[in-house]
Amino acid sequence: MKNIKQFYSLIILFSLLTLSCRQITQSVDETFHPNDSLVKKYNQENHFGINGEYTGNTKTSTTTSVQHREEKTIVINGDTIKTPEMELKAKEMFHDIELLKQQQSPATAKEIQKRVNEFLKEMKLPQGGLKNIDKEKPIIKAKRGLLSAAALEKAEDQLKKLYPYQSKEILVYESIHFYDDGSINLALQHPTNPKYVDAYKYKDGKWSEPEPVMARNIERRTFPLSGIHFSDAHKIIQNYNVKAAQVEGAKPISDAYITIWDNGMRWNPRSINGSRERYDIQFNNNGTLKSFRQE
Repeated sequence: MKNIKQFYSLIILFSLLTLSCRQITQSVDETFHPNDSLVKKYNQENHFGINGEYTGNTKTSTTTSVQHREEKTIVINGDTIKTPEMELKAKEMFHDIELLKQQQSPATAKEIQKRVNEFLKEMKLPQGGLKNIDKEKPIIKAKRGLLSAAALEKAEDQLKKLYPYQSKEILVYESIHFYDDGSINLALQHPTNPKYVDAYKYKDGKWSEPEPVMARNIERRTFPLSGIHFSDAHKIIQNYNVKAAQVEGAKPISDAYITIWDNGMRWNPRSINGSRERYDIQFNNNGTLKSFRQE
């Protein structure tokens, strides 16, 4: 509402400068669709006539040199503003607004507000609700979600073709994480040097270069990739959320992970926390529900 009042204040002021009030009003009206009753009320309170003429007090000063020159000024909120300067800058502003309107961009309204705010600042006029529009709002990136079953299978196939794991048994070390941003994190035991472990990340359709890992208890923390199917992560999320919906206050999940210990694998998470109760949930290696009980 403050923005609308600011724009109409400008429109009425510019009528003093022999600008076409009808054209200015139409230009802004097409963009912001103001309320006519608000304009009439504002005109009455601020001494403006039906056709935009100012009926209040206008301060006029006259200076004398070789020729007589009349310099018109107006006083707004105690500040004296020269009308020729305002006229020039107002014409520039409305020209810029017309160009912005022709762009028909989703950001047009914001850019118009920004341009008007700049004009108000130059004229030392109160900016009202426009004074914070220059601050950019933080952009929140939407999560892409867990990869589809087909995309997970593709990632698994690409992993098997990585050098130096081609045509060799691949042993996964410690864990595999399937994130809701579409990425996958895991670590593999080196095929030719079993004392080494390298970490890999799958993102944007490809696996990263290996990163060395400080590993321990490698013999007890490995599991063959042949016994894991990446696409089963979807089953885990689906089965978990079905049970979570039955528990008061429990929240659904959007990612899943595997932990490896004693040469065995477990799907996670393995508990559902409600506002009053806690449940233990276990899954088979293929992602199907194994057990569900209250703790």
